[in-house]
Amino acid sequence: MPGGAVFIGRVGALAVALGVGATVASGVASADTGDQGSSPRTSSSSDADASAPGREAKTPAPTRKTGVRTTRTVRTQATPQRSELEEAPKPAVRASSELEAEPKAAPAPGASDTRSSDRPVEPAAHPAALAVLAAARREVGHEAQNALTSVADTQTTSAAAVAPVSPLGTPDQLRAEKLANRIANSLPVKLMKLVLRSGFTWAAERQFDRVDGPDQENIDRLSAAVDAYAMASAFQQQLLNSNKPTVVMQVAPPHAWYGQSAGASRILYDNPDTIYRFMGVNGASSYVITGRFADLANLPADTSFSVLTGLTGNTAAVLTKDQLVIGDDGTFTITLDRTPANGRPNHLQLTADTTIVATRNTLSDWANQQPMSLEITRTGGPPNSLFSQLGGFAIPGIGPAVVRSKLLTTLVSLVPPLPFVPPVLRGAVTAVIMALGVQREATYMAVATTDPTTGERIEPNVLKNPARNAEFLATQLQSAGYFQLADDQALVITIDRAGAGYFVVPVTDDWTITKDYWNEQTSLNNAQAVADDAGNTTYTLVVSPTDPGVANWVSTGGLNQGTLSIRFQDIDPDVTQLPTVSARVVSLSELASVLPPTTQYVTQEQRAAQIASRKAGFDNRFAPYPQQ
Repeated sequence: MPGGAVFIGRVGALAVALGVGATVASGVASADTGDQGSSPRTSSSSDADASAPGREAKTPAPTRKTGVRTTRTVRTQATPQRSELEEAPKPAVRASSELEAEPKAAPAPGASDTRSSDRPVEPAAHPAALAVLAAARREVGHEAQNALTSVADTQTTSAAAVAPVSPLGTPDQLRAEKLANRIANSLPVKLMKLVLRSGFTWAAERQFDRVDGPDQENIDRLSAAVDAYAMASAFQQQLLNSNKPTVVMQVAPPHAWYGQSAGASRILYDNPDTIYRFMGVNGASSYVITGRFADLANLPADTSFSVLTGLTGNTAAVLTKDQLVIGDDGTFTITLDRTPANGRPNHLQLTADTTIVATRNTLSDWANQQPMSLEITRTGGPPNSLFSQLGGFAIPGIGPAVVRSKLLTTLVSLVPPLPFVPPVLRGAVTAVIMALGVQREATYMAVATTDPTTGERIEPNVLKNPARNAEFLATQLQSAGYFQLADDQALVITIDRAGAGYFVVPVTDDWTITKDYWNEQTSLNNAQAVADDAGNTTYTLVVSPTDPGVANWVSTGGLNQGTLSIRFQDIDPDVTQLPTVSARVVSLSELASVLPPTTQYVTQEQRAAQIASRKAGFDNRFAPYPQQ
């Protein structure tokens, strides 16, 4: 058919261009290294145009930390003025130059939308349903928190500063979720799920051989783990065209908002406190990231921007919260290209094999800390092309070779992108990404089950002192292990956080995935837990299937076997002592005798208030839509 002919013809042209270009480039490599920064901006209707009407306007924003006023590119989200949330926002469908045939998701309320719209607004749900949602929001977000009492008589917990509209519900995010749902249900993905089931099972049987492999509770979670990996891969497929970058939240729990729902995309020791967002980039282009923190008095516990390379996601560069220069109005601008910073603030240098920029907002105080708003614009580089559309810049060997050679970059740019990407093609690419998951899952399981020094399997209920792992986040430390506990047993963990401003103890299953951490206390961080000492340095937490009545209880969520990856972030570079972790298994009947004398206990009512506060804080991420 004509569409197939177009696809075959363009792929053939791209192959010829790559072949000819590689041959010629090999003869002129000494004269063309491609390492002198990004190429001049090429005029293209598909490329981002910073001078187009309705796009960013450069306005002076005073910077924090340096005290110097600089000109920055700033885009902020307007907050709708409502005294109540009875009338929930209504998404609209708009025209777009994106290369999908799927219906386009609507702009979230308050989100900037510079593209044209020529279709009518469509309501997200019946007004009566929206009123019920609003009422539920008020009930959960205010009453439950106001009813929250302290786990100790001398402490109180304030009500959440409920965000009227989450900065996460952008038009690009809603569109990405809708497309990811379609990709995840395509035939190639469904077939690859069968492969993942076998591969994950094989990996678990090997990695957990000291405890006879995964138990029945974990086997029952296998399908959900495979579905989550497929959803994550469907999001990753959309990031492959780094010539048309967008900000996409993934490694996220299941959620429903704006008249649509998205399945879980949590993988590889997801952190319940962290909002993960990703942007596809390549070394042949230059980019500008703009963002804003709505409340400078309650910044996230940690924020980072990581430049990742290749398919493994190794860290090439990191911009941490201590390095990020923020304006007095909460805005910031980050530039990205092949040139070094040379003293420039808020600059990330891209490498030839750069594929992704990963951002993390870590929220220790769910009630009051909010994720930043975030957008990305490509400001220079080759025009959009079939090569970029098919993820060519992310292909090992080929992508870096094209970036390094101006000739190859020019030749692959001659073949324009397809006007429409067939769902089966997106599904096929997603299936390839999923196939890599078999080895990656085994690698991440081994973090919990294997001694990194000897390569030998370790016993359950053993936690190592924190160490660095660049595949997670180069600036954090992790202490990983796995547990096996009877219903009447507990793993008592003692943590000295030393110079770390943040730590978290989350429970994950054998497939390295969290479960329901908003309705269950399956994680605790240093802001949520009660310290053993007045200096808030030492903490004792109790991990167990059964509630022991301790304030610092980390529920296993019904698991008797699972994994742990304790994270330490915001580490003071000047400290000489690093965090330490120790663990021991005790029976619940012996628990009181091994806990510190300052241990605080809770009643059933206080535990319920703890969970209610947790749920209300979690709902802020998807405001104004309370989650299940």
